[in-house]
Amino acid sequence: MTTSTLPFDDLERVYELLAEALDDLPEAQETPFLAQLALALAHRIPDLSEVEAAIREARRASEDAGK
Repeated sequence: MTTSTLPFDDLERVYELLAEALDDLPEAQETPFLAQLALALAHRIPDLSEVEAAIREARRASEDAGK
């Protein structure tokens, strides 16, 4: 299966939008917002294995950042 990805410029725009959204929220609402965003994006992916892979990737990145 071939998966397509966002072009780098679009990914940068996503980062900017996400940063702006988080800046506009009180700290207590950041985690619920990110969880809701993750669910909304996962809902748009028709392949559960892709969603699971994305969760594993994000988890590894978070763990590596904490080292």
